[in-house]
Amino acid sequence: MRPTWTTRKPVTDFYRCPLRLPREPQDMDQRRLRRHCRAIVREIPLPRPFSVRALCDVIAEQRRRPLYLHPLPAEANEEWPCGMWIATERADHIFYEERTSAFHRDHIILHEIGHMLCDHTVPALPEQLTSPPDDQVDTRLAQHILRRTSYTTRQEKEAEMVASLILEQVTKLRGLPSDEHDRWLGSVLGVVDD
Repeated sequence: MRPTWTTRKPVTDFYRCPLRLPREPQDMDQRRLRRHCRAIVREIPLPRPFSVRALCDVIAEQRRRPLYLHPLPAEANEEWPCGMWIATERADHIFYEERTSAFHRDHIILHEIGHMLCDHTVPALPEQLTSPPDDQVDTRLAQHILRRTSYTTRQEKEAEMVASLILEQVTKLRGLPSDEHDRWLGSVLGVVDD
């Protein structure tokens, strides 16, 4: 593969050969990733007014299957993941950390939605999770799986990018001037009052 070169403008008045530096392959991957994820996010009609729960309803309707949100159990600790998406034959289930700020909780759910929209997969899960009766997930079994399941680095990057792009679109929808953005973020994080 041939490196891509960029040209820097000379800083002096005299002629000098332009400095040519190879672009970081990581930068190219990041741009490609952003472009790919932006195309995915464009397919989602964001509800107005926006809420993560309203977005879950939109996605459930698009996917023609229920989407259930489940808080992680109280005994979950720092060794557990903050969230996980489990797709059964008839429904989607997102498990999320409830004992955190509203902003973080929403971001966790959006991250899991990112996995869902990117159609990420993991090795086979037990049938009790993927085909439960009446769309009820056995939370004890799910807890066990939650501790052991992980996505590839690429999948994590995609899910995180989708979550970030959704939040970026929400900020644009709200039309907040840049000087109020920090105040809004502070109120979301619970640091300042509206």
